[in-house]
Amino acid sequence: MKSKYIFISLLIFATALTAAETISFDVNGLKVIFKPNTANDIVAANLYFRGGVKNLTRNQAGIENFALIVAQKATKNFPKDELNSRLERMNSKITSSAGKDYSSLDLLSVKQNFKSTWEIFADMLVNPLFNPEDVDLERQKIISAIEQSKDNPDNYQDELADQLFYAGHPYAIPVDGTVESVSAFTPEDLKSFLKKRMESSQLLLVVVGNTSKEEIESLVKDTIGKLPKGGYKDTSLPAVSHQEPAILIVYRDIPTNYIIGQFPVPGISEPQWYAALLAGAIMRDRMFEEVRTKRGLSYAPAAGVSGRFSSNGFIYVTAVDADSTIKVMINEVKKMQNEPVTEKDLNDKLSQYITRVYMGMETNAAQADRLATFELGGIGYQAADGFIDNLKKVTPADIQKICQENIKNLQFVLIGDPETLTLRNFKY
Repeated sequence: MKSKYIFISLLIFATALTAAETISFDVNGLKVIFKPNTANDIVAANLYFRGGVKNLTRNQAGIENFALIVAQKATKNFPKDELNSRLERMNSKITSSAGKDYSSLDLLSVKQNFKSTWEIFADMLVNPLFNPEDVDLERQKIISAIEQSKDNPDNYQDELADQLFYAGHPYAIPVDGTVESVSAFTPEDLKSFLKKRMESSQLLLVVVGNTSKEEIESLVKDTIGKLPKGGYKDTSLPAVSHQEPAILIVYRDIPTNYIIGQFPVPGISEPQWYAALLAGAIMRDRMFEEVRTKRGLSYAPAAGVSGRFSSNGFIYVTAVDADSTIKVMINEVKKMQNEPVTEKDLNDKLSQYITRVYMGMETNAAQADRLATFELGGIGYQAADGFIDNLKKVTPADIQKICQENIKNLQFVLIGDPETLTLRNFKY
């Protein structure tokens, strides 16, 4: 009975997702995407900064993340205490995030407080103070997080995997920065960087919620709609290709070994991306079945495809017996290359995947992020509506082809101290 209710609620939600027409319009050079949602009184308004780490040099690593964090602390028209108390009274939230492909400042409020929250939000973007004491406090928090990440094998492995897999690529620049880069930024550096980014050609505004086009236009025109347009031109990311397999080993005295192997796959702007997503999902289930359920070699095998614009697939595991475990995982890869998945397996995985997509879109903020991802990924926000249909077009032959053409020359990172390590087992 419970599964029946879940299905009905997802059906209602899926209908709500497609019922409201998503539109786009221009406000003085700023592109705005708006998806009405009158099912609740929440408004999510996210301002995205195009380009991500493509805009940074190695010495600038972490500056966008740092600048957006400090910009929220105090502004010309809203001193720190007043800013915080107003947001708390309204139960509104303003947060930031930074990623490889784009960064954002995100607003979340109830309908009746949208205008008042927007005033603070816009002032953070246009009139941030970057008080030295706020800069120093946030600097210490960021540096502490960077240093602590090296103590967490999973986090440190992710960092090393990016350095190995994306060597010479913009993605090799760490979003949070390095201890050296973050230590060097001054308040003026942060202020100057953000000011240069505040051009409408570098920005995208996505609003999802219970508001109107007229209200959005009015709020934007009086604030960030007055920004200069600038001449920002997005550039494509270089392709990633490895001519031979590799393994980077970091020896640590820990109870288990952390292992990840990566390979390039088509990105969001390529038609084969949908097959890659489903291939990763099927591979994840097979790894779990063979590594954990049947053999008990690990509690945490995984596989999948990243959501980055320059995408990669991966296999991952924590295991005491690194050699035996990786042999099993590589064998599962070979099976997917040599034998097409059955129609039943594909349809079962497709149903599960679609369910997760709908469940992941339950909030207005998540819907805004999805629209932005397709828009910033170069194929237009309208592609978000066709996502499920494109997944349904994937065939077993498509999945086999992805596995044959892309899963090769894996770039491995191993953190741990395996008693035995036969390197040829990782050379695939």
